[in-house]
Amino acid sequence: MDPRGRRALARRQLRRQGDDGAGGSRSAPVERTEFNRSAARGLDILTAFTVGDQFLGNAEIAHRTGIPKPTVSRITATLTELGYLNYDDRIGKYEIGPRVLALSYSLLSKLQVHTHARPFMEELARESNCVVGLSILDGLNVVFIESALGDHPHARRASVGFRVPIAFTAMGWSCIAAMNLAERAETLRKIEAAYPKQAAEILRNIQQAIADVWKHGYCISLGALSPGSNAVGVPYLHPDGRHILAFNMTAPDSVLTRRAIETKWGPRLVRLVQRLSTTVAGRPLADADSGAAAATGGRAPAAQHAASD
Repeated sequence: MDPRGRRALARRQLRRQGDDGAGGSRSAPVERTEFNRSAARGLDILTAFTVGDQFLGNAEIAHRTGIPKPTVSRITATLTELGYLNYDDRIGKYEIGPRVLALSYSLLSKLQVHTHARPFMEELARESNCVVGLSILDGLNVVFIESALGDHPHARRASVGFRVPIAFTAMGWSCIAAMNLAERAETLRKIEAAYPKQAAEILRNIQQAIADVWKHGYCISLGALSPGSNAVGVPYLHPDGRHILAFNMTAPDSVLTRRAIETKWGPRLVRLVQRLSTTVAGRPLADADSGAAAATGGRAPAAQHAASD
């Protein structure tokens, strides 16, 4: 299954859980009076647009989100009126409207991590000719908020706003490693529900990644999301303690081999995060063998239990 298919499957599975009351029996639903289904569906429609989708019709949106087409038609008309979607009457389809940018601006201006990280990322990208990315955790996905290319890159830059699933990526595994035990248990439960046929393999990969982050400060993905493309990820806990982010490097497997990651690029990416931590929070650099604690803001109790979670 391709990444877009995986994301669509996850959305449908999680929506069924919401209908059943957090995945429980339909005979005993959990009352969530604060949950507004119409608002949730509106946001689902906005996130149905991915990189490469300039226009989507109501039928396509309904297929991707699992929302009935008549409901989609009413919500897209409302979102268009509010400026979150634009409608092209020549082809009868919608595109994302400029008002969506205001939503991301408020978050990025508050975080400011990407502005501090950019020179470090560009330096590493030039040195390695890999793509260096920065993403933020968003449910069962991570969303890119910055990326850098070297002078002779071997892969394409991930655009800001591009989403990838945490279940299949080094970035995602890094974010899971930075969670506390309660957050991680809930996330793993959702992953199992979203990908039941692949759950056993996914959980093995995640447990190995958590152990690697705690031991080395980074984890490795060898073609887990895209065959022929390898990646290394390092978690970063924002100083506010409320946002989990991750850095990665990605390139074809002929360039970014396991040996190259273990002997050079993995430690270099950990060093980048340590330098960023010093720049943003004014903390001294951690020792090289304590990279995981530096990257996750010292969340040692959760990481120490990684192998037994």
